[in-house]
Amino acid sequence: MKKTNKTLLAALAITFASSGAWSNSLTFQDVTFSTTDLGGGELQLTITNALNASGDWTGIKYLESFALGNVGSFTGASLAGFAYDAGGLSNGSSIGCNGNGAGFACFTAGASPLALTTNPMVFDIFFTGGATNFSLPSLKVDFWTDSSQTQSTGNLLSQSIGAPVSATPLPAAFPLYATGLGALALLRWRRKRKNASAIAAA
Repeated sequence: MKKTNKTLLAALAITFASSGAWSNSLTFQDVTFSTTDLGGGELQLTITNALNASGDWTGIKYLESFALGNVGSFTGASLAGFAYDAGGLSNGSSIGCNGNGAGFACFTAGASPLALTTNPMVFDIFFTGGATNFSLPSLKVDFWTDSSQTQSTGNLLSQSIGAPVSATPLPAAFPLYATGLGALALLRWRRKRKNASAIAAA
């Protein structure tokens, strides 16, 4: 292999290894919660199959609020369409977040809970002012069956998403890595074709 090819492979390997991100998943009462570390203090939460929830979540139609904890240190957080509270989540709170549970970032939809959808619901959360660690986040959720209720339907969840043994590094630069491998394959194919042409002409 030529030196330029070796250099390209080494560069791609470094990029692939250094751009990993945590991706965790938890299924509870037929609802799946997934978190992905997108880097730079951004955590993506995905909720799937909520309208088909079972157990004491059967019949849920709205998400009023949710809280994330065990995410390292932060002084602020933001999520489009939701209000941020540095507290936790209480089953008896009319707006979901009520200041309990230090170290949690709580997000509430307020007077207009978010209607659940059949498609995966994706939330991009931005944390600021600290050193975040998204390898094992914990989650509490406030689901409602009716848009006018003031207390959670069923379980608040309050569980960690994934576990260190099942959390898998998710390479954020995988497309770049795949493109590089494709480029190497193309270079090798062209070199073989050139050599074959030279042999045929001899």
